[in-house]
Amino acid sequence: MSSANLARRTKAEIKFAGVDITGSIQPYLLSVTYTDNEEDEADDLTIKLQDRDGIWLEDWLNDAIEGAAAAKLKMDVVFVRENWLGGGADIVFPCGEFELCSVDASGPPAVINIRGSSLPFSATVRSTLKNKAWESYALSGIANELAGANGMLCMYEAADDPFYERVEQVKTSDINFLSGLCHDAGISLKATNNILVLFDQADYEAKPDVFTVKRGSGVYTKYRLIAGTAESQYSSCRVYYTDPETGKCIQGIAKIEDYKAGAKTNQQLEVQAKVSNAAEAKALAEKNLRLHNKLDRTASFTLPGNPDLAAGVTVVLEQWGGWSGKYIVKKATHSVSSTAGYTTQIELRRVLEGY
Repeated sequence: MSSANLARRTKAEIKFAGVDITGSIQPYLLSVTYTDNEEDEADDLTIKLQDRDGIWLEDWLNDAIEGAAAAKLKMDVVFVRENWLGGGADIVFPCGEFELCSVDASGPPAVINIRGSSLPFSATVRSTLKNKAWESYALSGIANELAGANGMLCMYEAADDPFYERVEQVKTSDINFLSGLCHDAGISLKATNNILVLFDQADYEAKPDVFTVKRGSGVYTKYRLIAGTAESQYSSCRVYYTDPETGKCIQGIAKIEDYKAGAKTNQQLEVQAKVSNAAEAKALAEKNLRLHNKLDRTASFTLPGNPDLAAGVTVVLEQWGGWSGKYIVKKATHSVSSTAGYTTQIELRRVLEGY
């Protein structure tokens, strides 16, 4: 709880190795930025400090780096929106836990950037190359076992759960091996706050929208609209597999909603993958078509801080011409700075309906 007389504001509470350093770091703090990614990238944290007196460069920074090397320094950040609902009621937005992965100093003016990752490159799930044969495993089973072996949790949120008679991990890190399986199955993978999350983007896209961005409404301060290139847009996808025992070719074809037979611009994505029947091949073709066409329409907006705008939620754009429609947030960057206060920048891609 904050004072009921306090003006609404947002502050960042920061812990290093479990110790609250918010008060001691405040005189130097320029900004704290948390980036929430939808898939294939870890979440990131950047703490930006002014160092006019050289205190961080000459003393504290070196201690932090040595401590990180010895104990893999953990950082925990929470955004607190003080007195946001009136009466002293606060809204707390936990960004999660991060491991220190890099530090850089630049100038003038003297600035220190301390960066953390939810899945640092030093983590065994990323850095250790392994050889293993997985027999009679579902994708969810592999994901749960890999997560547990690396001290992580696993959330499997996809309806489909591919089963493998045998699949081999050859000189590959756990995260790259799992990522490859997910891509082949048309399932997305995300690492956040020591959790591996596997999900079907179509399910996320179908969820109700949480926010509307209407042109000229004043809910945003900046915007950018982008149309994908022709090379990124396929009109159809064919998944095929030749059974080595029978020589029979199994295939399935998926097409976009407004597919026009005979059009000169038609491009077909060809994917070779082991499938057991035509229905399975078509389902996989639909997922691959979705994944390859997902950047056809994109947009980005900068808005006043909004913790509801997280990677994976959907928003609606209104009165934006050809960009109007429903979008999914593929990246949300939340920043608290000494000059701009709390802001949120979202990167969007239009949902793929009709596949």
